[in-house]
Amino acid sequence: MKHIYLTAMTVMISAAALAQGVLPAAPTKATELRRVEASTENNVYNVEREVIWSNDCNIDNCASDWVFDNGADLVGQPWEEIDINFECSLEGPAGPYNQWAGGTGDFTAASPMNSTTVDNGLIILDSDLFGADANYDAAWIENAWFQTANSIDCSAYDFVSMSFETRYRCWDNGASDDSEKCLVEVSRDGINWPDVSTVSEADGWVIYDTDTVMSRWEVFPGYETSDQTDNPGIVELDITSAAGGQDMVYVRFRWVGTWGYSWEIDDISIYETPANDIRIDNYVSYTDYNTSGIYEYGVFGAGQLETIDAAAKVYNVGYEPQPGTSLSVDLNGDNQGASDAIELGYGANDTLRVAVTLGDAGDYVVDYSVSSDNMDENEANNTASQSFSVSDLHIGRDNGVMTGLFPGEGTDDFIACNPMQIFEDVTIYAIDVAIADGSEEGTPVIAHLFDGADENFLVEQYGGLLVSSDELDLASAYSNTGEETPDGITWYTLVLEEPYTAAAGDLIGVGFEHYGGSNVQIWESKFTYDQTSFVYGPFGTGGTYDWYFTNEVPMVRLNLDADAMNTVNVEDIAGEAFQLFPCVPNPATASARMTYRLDQAAEISFEVRDMTGKLVVAEDRGTQSAGDHNLILDVSAFEAGVYTFSLNVDGARATQRIIVQ
Repeated sequence: MKHIYLTAMTVMISAAALAQGVLPAAPTKATELRRVEASTENNVYNVEREVIWSNDCNIDNCASDWVFDNGADLVGQPWEEIDINFECSLEGPAGPYNQWAGGTGDFTAASPMNSTTVDNGLIILDSDLFGADANYDAAWIENAWFQTANSIDCSAYDFVSMSFETRYRCWDNGASDDSEKCLVEVSRDGINWPDVSTVSEADGWVIYDTDTVMSRWEVFPGYETSDQTDNPGIVELDITSAAGGQDMVYVRFRWVGTWGYSWEIDDISIYETPANDIRIDNYVSYTDYNTSGIYEYGVFGAGQLETIDAAAKVYNVGYEPQPGTSLSVDLNGDNQGASDAIELGYGANDTLRVAVTLGDAGDYVVDYSVSSDNMDENEANNTASQSFSVSDLHIGRDNGVMTGLFPGEGTDDFIACNPMQIFEDVTIYAIDVAIADGSEEGTPVIAHLFDGADENFLVEQYGGLLVSSDELDLASAYSNTGEETPDGITWYTLVLEEPYTAAAGDLIGVGFEHYGGSNVQIWESKFTYDQTSFVYGPFGTGGTYDWYFTNEVPMVRLNLDADAMNTVNVEDIAGEAFQLFPCVPNPATASARMTYRLDQAAEISFEVRDMTGKLVVAEDRGTQSAGDHNLILDVSAFEAGVYTFSLNVDGARATQRIIVQ
């Protein structure tokens, strides 16, 4: 990547269009905020099969296993006499534009991809670090490769395939369109290879005596500017034409293009191609996001959607056609049906989908399974699973699992914003955020709602601002360490200045802001697609302020509870003889933590009553000293409903409501 293009666009769509499944496009950005840690629910599937040869790109064996070279000796070519060899590495790509891979853009290395054996090394082929060395002169073209140092014996196998784990992002842009190629090439003798002066798959043939053999495969055909794989993606290629039945097989990975971002490769395997093997690819989505545009909400609002399409991309990686290929989907163990059966030809793939009916509030697990009329030889890669929740009180893009901190430097000023699609009219009372442990007491914070259809949304800092909360001074007691607890996440609630009713068809930006200076971090959650979650702040090269997209969901949610209360403003504590803080979590399912502060020693008791006034729990805690105290209330045996919790301090009383689900 050699230039950052900052653009943004929003699309207004009517409620009628939303009902047809066409959804607002997220604003387009050509830059991305660096990641703290890549996370995704997609899986790389390891299957049992007969392996002919494998290599885990161990950095200690790099020199003996691999030969690195390039096309610099081609006289007259623009890369002549330029050193463009690459290497085995324990790190990810370096360079000024590695933010996409979790780097900082200051030429230090990003974290490597999440491959199976990443701890012992991987191979990087291409990096924008080379472009920096060449002063980003757009005439320079790279042509580099690495290949097996020793031959592989495939003589006992008529059908041969290979797989590898990879992370790649395409740069192609402007004058360099379609110049960037990731290629796998095969030689039967280590001497005769496809012509290195050409880059098309169509030219990838090699003549051996009387045989003309296809020996080149383009790994990412059709990739355009900024397209990228999962982290990691898995690539499977059938190389039978060049390798089947051969006693000497050499494999080369070659990259040609105008710089690019980087191509990482690890865990390479050559194996006998099975006759019958279909698999679920790295695309599974319980909203079929690539088709519908519906975000994969971790928490759906009850009544917002009646049905969603659960989809999976299915590949035929066997050499026989696969008639009767279909996808079956279960929701919490209840079968939702199967897709129409299709025939997948040799090397073909298709995305199959099944409609899933959303139920009442609760947790849901989606199980995917693919099958065909033939007996599958590798059933281990035929299944996948995802999960989400439905709630009466929240709408959230996160799935409640804390995976990383944002921002990396907590003193940065920032806004974290998740756009939310509204499918049925809903009233929003507050915004909830998962504050990270270590955030500083008394730091001012605020929350906002934005109009996603406003032309300045994600263009200006406060473009499309609809309504904000009061500014609160943060109480550090209501934070999360990132470790799972029986009580779940402690949500910090910021009530809006006035409730906001969003209409079906709206796109609402849900934002949390920290002004900077003091340390404040929030938690991020699951993987999300490009251009679907955003942050504002000094995250560009040189600390440039702008909106950037991120692939980890900031844990910022809509709160639909009409009785929502601000968690606490630390200034409210001053001058009180005691303070009862809001209970967490609320709603609760197993237990809730009550925190209170005493200015002086006092006699303490508490009671819990249901909405009829019936006494449910009463306890005398005796005399307690000044300071902060916690009380854990076991609600596991309570009936679902609303209860009041009253704290008595030397005869004075404070009361709060708690919801039990």
